[in-house]
Parts: sequence; structure tokens; C-alpha cells
Amino acid sequence: MKKFFQVCTTIKEVTALCYTAAMCFYLFFQWVFKQETAPLSILFSLLLVCIAAGTMQVVAFSDLLFKKLAYGWRLVVFVVPFGAVLTAAAVGFRWFPTGQAGAWVLFGLFFALIFAAITGGIELYYRLSGRKWDDRLDWYRRNRDK
Repeated sequence: MKKFFQVCTTIKEVTALCYTAAMCFYLFFQWVFKQETAPLSILFSLLLVCIAAGTMQVVAFSDLLFKKLAYGWRLVVFVVPFGAVLTAAAVGFRWFPTGQAGAWVLFGLFFALIFAAITGGIELYYRLSGRKWDDRLDWYRRNRDK
């Protein structure tokens, strides 16, 4: 039961971060396009997508279901179902004119670019953090015998 509540708490935290980021982007574009109101359906759809994203992140990037899975495969386990959920939300909540091929191309392009940017940022952060911890461990090893 403890594990269940830990998973629920993690999903809640990831969902909150995702929704906050989504609202910041949405607010920016509302400002750029001079929109004064936001439809409730858009806000609700973004919340549902963020809940799905949080759940999929916990499933893909924790040892909950996959104990020994390479990071590249974890990315695939996340991005394929999340892309499907995002596509279903785009169609179901009419985020853009779904009958236009150009809109789908832009949707796919933005999805890929944003996913690559976030993945690259996380990779850079962990590489820099790893280097920092390696330096600290080296300093400790050099100075522990003094």
C-alpha cells in the first residue's frame, strides 16, 4: 500500500509540474495572439494530457514495471503512447483544424522538437551533474588520507 501512495504522489507532482509548464506556454501564446479568454475545454484537455504524461513518465522512467530497461527504450516506452494520447486529445478537443495536412505536419514537428529539446536538456543536466559529483568524489579520495 505504501508503494501505491508513493506512485500516486509522484504522478501528482509530475502532473503539477507539467500542467504549470503547459499553462505558461499557453499563456504566452494567448498573449502573442492577443486572446483575452481561454476556453474551459482547452484547460481541461491540457489537465488530462498532463495527468497522462505524469502517469506515463512514472511508468517509463521508474522501475515500477521495467526493472532493467535501457534509457533509449524508456524514451520509446514514453513517447509512443504519449504521442497517441496527445493526438487523441488534439482530435477530441479540436486543438486545430484536423482536416488540414499542414496542421498535422506542424503538430508532429512541434511534438518532435519539444520532445527533443526536453530530452536534450535533461541529458545535459545529468551529464553536468555527474561531472560535478565525479569531481567531488575525486576531491574526497585525494583528501581523505590527509
